Amino acid sequence: MKRLGVLEWILIGFVVGIIVGAMVGKPITVIKPLGTLFINLLKMLVVPLIFSTLAVGVSTFTGEKLGKMFGKTFFFYYFTGALAMVIALIIAGISGAGIGFPVGELKKIEVKPMPSLVDVGLAIVPTNPVESLAKGDALPIIFFAIVLGMSIAAAGKVAEPLKNFLEALAETMYKLVSYVLWYGPIGVFALMATTVGTYGLGVLKPYAYLIFLVYLGTAIQAFGVYAGLLRIFKIRPYHYLNKIKEASIFAFTTCSSSATLPVSMRVTRDAGVSNETCSFVLPMGATVNMDGTGMYQAISAVFLANAFGIHLTFYHYMMIGVVALLASIGTAGVPGAGLIMLSMVLGAIGVPLEGIAIIAGVDRIMDMPRTAVNVTDDMVAAVLVAKSEGEKLPDDLLVGKAIA
Repeated sequence: MKRLGVLEWILIGFVVGIIVGAMVGKPITVIKPLGTLFINLLKMLVVPLIFSTLAVGVSTFTGEKLGKMFGKTFFFYYFTGALAMVIALIIAGISGAGIGFPVGELKKIEVKPMPSLVDVGLAIVPTNPVESLAKGDALPIIFFAIVLGMSIAAAGKVAEPLKNFLEALAETMYKLVSYVLWYGPIGVFALMATTVGTYGLGVLKPYAYLIFLVYLGTAIQAFGVYAGLLRIFKIRPYHYLNKIKEASIFAFTTCSSSATLPVSMRVTRDAGVSNETCSFVLPMGATVNMDGTGMYQAISAVFLANAFGIHLTFYHYMMIGVVALLASIGTAGVPGAGLIMLSMVLGAIGVPLEGIAIIAGVDRIMDMPRTAVNVTDDMVAAVLVAKSEGEKLPDDLLVGKAIA
């Protein structure tokens, strides 16, 4: 029998918390500090994880690797990423998800007002990077990490010690994330038991709606956007998607694009893409291309903003889209990392980070489709880059050619 992973245990904690909260009622709030501890642990991870993973990711794919293939791959990833943000924000905006959701005591937390566009533009460049890191300011951290990563790549060999340090920090943070997530079942149990014990089972309805919206958005991205781009490039969309489905299914079940990388490389090569293209495009995608995660973060941010009663303007939606897209660069390809990166998006629009705990219990359910979309996007990019580079693809992939 397969052993349950940590995120399965978190899901169990979520369900058991609902049951216990419904049975015990308000007295269960005595265990609320256990949930608060989980929130504090999540906050502890945010800054070092964002900074180290983003800086390392940028340093890996700049400098000598900047070229025609890099440009095409990078453009494709962020073109589809921008489309993903538009789709997610339209779905979330029209749906009104999160409106009326009872956030309880979290409602008393001060919601920060949204700064002006000029102020945000100026604030992106930190006058003191160390202070920005200490305060956890999302946009200055993103800016500094990106320019630091580019500078590391440009400096070359002399900067390798710094790059190695950041890689070591990133790997250490991944390990720390796994440790914190092992406490997750207890924290989520306490949070859900307290919420349901206080407000009753009626509080669960918005969760079903949130999950549905994430699945709907990722399905449109996979079978609408990616299929449409394949058709534009004269590649049979559903024939190709069928050839690579093993990797997509593997990603859906493991919730890890990093763990899926060997599978995605194999099935993409088997579909007819050269090993050279696969070896460049797919590892890059596993590092910096997370359309599904960006969609999840955008939809969840709108859900939580509505739950906290924050009136969202066009400017808010623009900030959600931009920050979610940038945050996807630094999202590790491991289960649960998207939940941590969501804090960056929430911070950019003034939503209290405590809101992360509200959706932590159903994160695993939403992690499955977003990881599958992340991996599918990588494999679609590989075949499109190969086609644009003039590679000879099998006739059965090409529109107008007979399928053997």
